[in-house]
Amino acid sequence: MHLKRWISGLILGPCLIFLILFAPPWFFLLFFTVLIFIGLKEFYALALPMISPKERGMGILLGLLLPISLYSREPRCFLFALAFLLLFWLIWAFFQTEEFPLRIEKVSKHFLGFLYISFLLSHFILMMKLDLGRFLILFTLVAVYFGDTTAFYVGRAWGRKKLAPTISPGKTVEGGWGALGGSILGALLSKYLFLPQLSPVHALILGGAIGVLGQLGDLWESLLKRSAQVKDSGTLIPGHGGLLDRIDSVLFSAPLVYYYALAAGLG
Repeated sequence: MHLKRWISGLILGPCLIFLILFAPPWFFLLFFTVLIFIGLKEFYALALPMISPKERGMGILLGLLLPISLYSREPRCFLFALAFLLLFWLIWAFFQTEEFPLRIEKVSKHFLGFLYISFLLSHFILMMKLDLGRFLILFTLVAVYFGDTTAFYVGRAWGRKKLAPTISPGKTVEGGWGALGGSILGALLSKYLFLPQLSPVHALILGGAIGVLGQLGDLWESLLKRSAQVKDSGTLIPGHGGLLDRIDSVLFSAPLVYYYALAAGLG
């Protein structure tokens, strides 16, 4: 399992770095649209396994409206996509035949998937529009995955006290501290290697915040899998599971970095 994790990382890591630094904006949009497509597919398998293939496919395709709308510099495109999707699913419920509580549950989960996958991940598309966007995206991923890696190994070596036993029994407080330290280290290394515009104080703050939010994102996906009674969200990446298993921390961290960058004048 460890070998598969490292092989997958060594293959996918350089490809992802090259894409972030050199891909044209249209290809970047296409790449993240594909990620959102896969993420929504896994989300529906976890949260709404009972719906028909037609409804699932429609939900996935509608969820792709958001990254496309954010590619435009006209903010009203995003508002249109948000309003359209909300009204669509609300009206859709009128024409269903299930019991009323199930209709409400389905509409709620459709919109949850839209916000959880499409909205959070699309912050990378927004980030790409910033002057330092490519480097901020790379910064986010380095901080997240440094935290994930140190959490895994620190937890295995010294983990004793359970962090959230009812949600994710394998996670420990010691591993959580490892994640915090790893994210801070990743943030500082990123600052000195390719993002000198970021002050050490900002790097420390962002690294610490990513270390916390990344773990919350991991726990939220564990909660989702617990509700579906599965171990992994899929089998896409050898040694890691599904796409959501790999980007759960990223989903919570991307908005943080984007809005912090705007507030700190890094745009």
